Amino acid sequence: MYRFVQKLQAFMQGRNGIDKLGIFTFFMYLLFNGVRVCFRFFRPVYFSLWGVAVIFLLVTLFRFLSKNLERRRYEAAGFERFLVRINFDGFVFAVNKKLKRLSVRLSQIRTHRFRTCPQCKRHLRLSRKRGVRHITCPECGRKFKAFILF
Repeated sequence: MYRFVQKLQAFMQGRNGIDKLGIFTFFMYLLFNGVRVCFRFFRPVYFSLWGVAVIFLLVTLFRFLSKNLERRRYEAAGFERFLVRINFDGFVFAVNKKLKRLSVRLSQIRTHRFRTCPQCKRHLRLSRKRGVRHITCPECGRKFKAFILF
């Protein structure tokens, strides 16, 4: 196994390897390949999606194995500028925040229910007591009703 790793390292010497653009093209390959399965019985769309997926895979492999480092770095820098322009880091931050909130809610689903204040949009954690609850938001002081069914 050690000899295989050494040979692989020697082969990859001077090649581009993995970067953000390569990861993006690989995930696009996975996305198109996954969507393709949904259109299994509609042949024209199925083969079109398969063709697009193969193109993304070939681009990924080409970038991964390319020895023209200057050109690949130029392409990667353009992709980075595009990500900054569309505020991709802000999007990732927002998604991670929502996923973290969802994981907290799922871990406490047996004992608590969560509601949002209609005025300040703060997320409030309530005990699982059923029925109508009269709640006062600790942040803005607004009073509102919450219905907890189960």
